[in-house]
Amino acid sequence: MSILIIEALYEGLIFGADRNITVVDSKGVTSQQHQWPKVLKWPNENTLFGYAGAATLDNKPVHEWLEEKKQSFSQLGSLENVASQLKHMIEKQRSLDEGNRTAEAMIVHVGSFGEKNGHIVPYVYYISNVYKMGQFGYLDCRKEFQCSEEFWRFNADIDPSEIRRNLKVRAKRFEPFWFHHGIDLITFNVLEGSIRASFKLLCENHPNHDIPNRIADWEKHVKMQVLMYAAYYEAFYPKNSQFVGGGADVISIPWPRQ
Repeated sequence: MSILIIEALYEGLIFGADRNITVVDSKGVTSQQHQWPKVLKWPNENTLFGYAGAATLDNKPVHEWLEEKKQSFSQLGSLENVASQLKHMIEKQRSLDEGNRTAEAMIVHVGSFGEKNGHIVPYVYYISNVYKMGQFGYLDCRKEFQCSEEFWRFNADIDPSEIRRNLKVRAKRFEPFWFHHGIDLITFNVLEGSIRASFKLLCENHPNHDIPNRIADWEKHVKMQVLMYAAYYEAFYPKNSQFVGGGADVISIPWPRQ
């Protein structure tokens, strides 16, 4: 369980997440005694990986399992090929890990830049066994994983030649394009919307705050969102139910030069 934030901006792509890992013991008691990275650059420096939900593969932390598999992806080329191969490997491994147990939700995103109609644009692939999301949790988790490109599903009406300028306009309104995944998204989205509106007001009225125009500045706002949600769990939930927390990791890749 966690919060995963993805933003596509004029300046580049950003992935951010908390670090808490929830473990359930033999008596069904949960705890968050470990902190692992849930976002990283993988399988190369030009690709971002992030996940929410199940945190182990082959009884290893996801980031360790990925490191062991990195060589298998070195010759795949396109992000589509990476996502497709990753989907099959995760599906196979989770099936072995779970056996006859009920499927546990796992959501993965991989993002990078590639060509579309002669223009360099973002691509973000979604790999998941969650087939239906409710307002407060996952309603349909299966053994079978799906894989699809999501950035262009939401931006299909925008010409690739204009997508970067479109993202710049959104950012000027302090409304960057985003994906959010994790536990109780209705709560996160309400709180995140309030934080974003507050900072927009600050940027319009305070001399020390400006609308971000560098990827490093947008990273700070993603980090703020993660830490805000962690603070919510620390304030309102007992220690063994603080599913979000443990710090924040934020990584990014810049928009390549055309």
